[in-house]
Amino acid sequence: MLGGSSVLNTMLYVRGNKRDFNEWEAQGNPGWSYADVMPYFLKSEDQRNPYLARNEKYHSTGGLLTVQDAPYSTPLSVAFIQAGQEMGYDHVDINAKQQTGFSNFQYNMRRGSRCSLAKAFLRPVRLRKNLHVALWSHATKVLIDPQTHRAYGVQFLRNGRIQTALARKEVIVTSG
Repeated sequence: MLGGSSVLNTMLYVRGNKRDFNEWEAQGNPGWSYADVMPYFLKSEDQRNPYLARNEKYHSTGGLLTVQDAPYSTPLSVAFIQAGQEMGYDHVDINAKQQTGFSNFQYNMRRGSRCSLAKAFLRPVRLRKNLHVALWSHATKVLIDPQTHRAYGVQFLRNGRIQTALARKEVIVTSG
């Protein structure tokens, strides 16, 4: 359970449960264990909460994705956490070792507004010649070489037409 304040135009920062990542790897997806993906979470994070940034096993600073507390927290959010503790639950960091308990929200937020993945990762590289962002497109298929089992492109639907984008080096799949 979470206790926190409501902030408009923000996004909660919750990485997901360690067991889910480990289960994905166990289902035949090498490289998806929690231990495998955690370095990428740390590399991308710019944790602005000093009390969380000290926990270097689960948080880091200097990445492109800004994470911070809401600029305003109501007294009710403190009451939620205290109520949880009175019921025997722990006050936890939702993005650390234990996720069962009560927690303050962490937000993808920079200077009071939402820090979307596009703002964090695409905006800094938007002028690269090897990057093309196709708005209003729907990915329909990741193209995979049957011999090497490596992705080499993406098929997508745009303006009612199926189109293909091929990659020279790598295919990055994301959603948002």
